[in-house]
Amino acid sequence: MIGEAFLLPSHAAATAPPAGTIQRVTKQQILASIPPHWDENPVLFLTSPSGKYAAYLMRSQIAPGAGGLGADFCYVEVLDTAAPGAEGRSVWESECLAVSTVNTCALVFSWNGLEVFDGSTSVWHTHDARSDEHNFLETLQLVDQGDMRILDKGGELAWKASDEPRAAQHCGMPGSPGLASALPRSPSRSGTGAATCRSAMATAPTAFGFGNQPLVDNSPYDSGALKHGCSLVGISVALGFSVAVAMGLGL
Repeated sequence: MIGEAFLLPSHAAATAPPAGTIQRVTKQQILASIPPHWDENPVLFLTSPSGKYAAYLMRSQIAPGAGGLGADFCYVEVLDTAAPGAEGRSVWESECLAVSTVNTCALVFSWNGLEVFDGSTSVWHTHDARSDEHNFLETLQLVDQGDMRILDKGGELAWKASDEPRAAQHCGMPGSPGLASALPRSPSRSGTGAATCRSAMATAPTAFGFGNQPLVDNSPYDSGALKHGCSLVGISVALGFSVAVAMGLGL
């Protein structure tokens, strides 16, 4: 018993991912979500090994006079938390793209890399990073230089944020990118193929995946890349996430 007690911590350390790293274990792995009008915004999902840099899912409303109507903005932002200021300095952001004011937005680690969902519709994903039938995206890193990176199953670099330099866009503020797309939206808005996916799964359980929540495929991440098919309803989402969503929506 004494020997086992000393072996358990070292075994856990050997299997835990390194600091600043997220390992993808399902095809669509939810990293963070923000329901409409939720106070816990932004949502931290990854920090660099030293803690200097932090990656957040952000949700911002359109400022009065900015010109857009009926939309919020959901995006990923990496902050230098050691820089002066209440929040730190913006070092990288995903694109400013509008989402519905009534949908939950979610950040998912998928076969497309990082992906932002407006309800069940993908509105942004990392460019030039995609799983195929033989090589799967597996690891998300935030390194101490402030760069976010995605590695494939073989450990090769598939994408890095520094190849898409954007920072301090002030999404939703007057003159910020993306305002042209900020038009009134229906909670049932759908992208290409989304309506087909919904009707095909009309008889599926509705506990998760509908009601303006993300459609999630929780099958093993390397069980075959889904390129053009429909997402599956997430029936085995982690309990903590489900509770957080339910609390945020007042269910």
